[in-house]
Amino acid sequence: MDTTIKAMGEDRVGGYLVVFGGPHQKDLQDEYFTPETDLGLDFFDKRPALYHHGQDPQVKGAIMGVIDLLRRDEIGIWCEAQLDKRSRYVDAIKRLVAKGALSWSSGSLPNLVQKAADGRIMRWVIVEGSLTPTPAEPRQTGIKKLSDAAAVATSYKAMGLSTAPLGLFVLEHDLNDQTVKEGEALEPMNKATKTLPAPQESRIDVLRATKFSALSAADMSFLAEILGNSHQGWTPGETFWRELADKTFKAVDRGVLPPDALRGLGESGIKSANDINTVGTSGDGGAWAPDMWRAELWLRTRQDNTVAPLFQMIEMPSNPYELPYESTDPTVYFVAETNDSTTLNPSSSPIPVTKIGAAKQTMTAKKLALRVTWSSELNEDALIPVVENYRRQSIRAMQNAIDNLLVNGDTVNSNANVNTDQSPTAGTKFLAFDGLRKYALVTNTAQKKDGAGAPTLPLLRATRYLLGGAYATQPRNCAWLVDDMTYAALLGLPEFLTMDKAGPAATNITGQVGVIEGVPVFASAELGLSLAASGKISTATPANNTKGQAIIVFRPNWLVGYRRQVTANVEFLPWSDVYSLVVSARVCLISQDTTSAAEVYDLTV
Repeated sequence: MDTTIKAMGEDRVGGYLVVFGGPHQKDLQDEYFTPETDLGLDFFDKRPALYHHGQDPQVKGAIMGVIDLLRRDEIGIWCEAQLDKRSRYVDAIKRLVAKGALSWSSGSLPNLVQKAADGRIMRWVIVEGSLTPTPAEPRQTGIKKLSDAAAVATSYKAMGLSTAPLGLFVLEHDLNDQTVKEGEALEPMNKATKTLPAPQESRIDVLRATKFSALSAADMSFLAEILGNSHQGWTPGETFWRELADKTFKAVDRGVLPPDALRGLGESGIKSANDINTVGTSGDGGAWAPDMWRAELWLRTRQDNTVAPLFQMIEMPSNPYELPYESTDPTVYFVAETNDSTTLNPSSSPIPVTKIGAAKQTMTAKKLALRVTWSSELNEDALIPVVENYRRQSIRAMQNAIDNLLVNGDTVNSNANVNTDQSPTAGTKFLAFDGLRKYALVTNTAQKKDGAGAPTLPLLRATRYLLGGAYATQPRNCAWLVDDMTYAALLGLPEFLTMDKAGPAATNITGQVGVIEGVPVFASAELGLSLAASGKISTATPANNTKGQAIIVFRPNWLVGYRRQVTANVEFLPWSDVYSLVVSARVCLISQDTTSAAEVYDLTV
């Protein structure tokens, strides 16, 4: 595949800036991009085109042109740039392009890069694209380089772009007559500087050590809400709020927190950590601080679960909510040529009238909630050391509950429930609504298959073809959910590809453990072992749950509805002298028909 830079008209060039690969298609740095790599394509609508990442001692950060098009396709990221006619290097660049001697190479900064141990690049925010004469990547797309930060600052200034979104923070230096204070975002400069250290992931962003330095933005936000609800007059002061705001802006830039985490800050008129002193009081801080950890709570519950992210999520405008969707297609007929004027009358048309079918599903959200309390004494004596654990455990518990309900939900309040051989305890989470196991084992019994043995490819294939219509022939739109022991058994199948062997077949969704016949496989701790020959789980005698199970779903036909996003509130209860944390959500699950999931059970594992 020839991916060198090509001339595309007067002073315009194009080629692949990034080419997707896999574990068996790595570059000479033993790394590879995938379609799931976060490339930050929406950071800017244009980027500088440099020469060799600004590392050439003579050319330095001079702009060769402006990248105005980055387009994703099945090969990678196609890039086009308009060369700068005013540049003294442009004629030399055009001659090298004509000879096929230049390739694109994407450049990023250390704080915008994340890589897996196997060389898979998870995050590589493209801050510039360089024309390089030394393509070391086997497919000629140029080696990936960390950009020279000074060159980036120079080129962004020339293009009128701010470097603040890139997280360029420097120590105090006199940078070519531009003084930048420690911790202050570096604004673009007119020319390259001598001292501009690129930020590192390990760098401490806080200006000075405080007792809150070890806490993340979400941890500090959680702490602020707890202590802010205290009736003991907690006043953290400007230093606390500035540190929290600073961490929040940087966490959003790195993608650790969603943009919603800045909502309250923006509403308070705060655009950077340095704006805190314009707000003035801790009461103003208390108005926006909880947004950080609540935004993270919602983000992580949507992204870090194994089951919930498989399905489309919608916000329900009411409860209940009737969701319309497509049903039967219109009928196509063979008709003769129109040669009779009587057919011009609509009632005599040779084309029969047909209708497009429509249907609707009623979505009814159910509430999940947890409550944790702790004493004022703990709040006073040991809250900072335990605050991270409290927040993390509340998030994890709600994530687990949502996944558990999506898989195991069954509203039958008797020993006929698929999760128990005795009457369920009132308030047990799986009683909220019916889930995937109930759908196949009870509601639509044609969708279940007794495996009666070890998992094999023919058995899994037969279960897959229980899916209706053309669903089974769309493996990329399907997904297998298995318990941990069934996953262990699948590892023994030669047809089962683990993620390190799947290559281009891997989709790399959260929790994915492999691929079989093009269908991604996910192991969920919320899908447990079951009784022999039934798929039912025993609570009276858990030791009898020895059989594995696997569920296949056609993902586009399932919807997870939220009437209330995952939310949390902390209150101080003076009559008990305790703090109370409540996390809740209102959620539901629906399918569009009766053949969108199937289950094989009674697997020997």
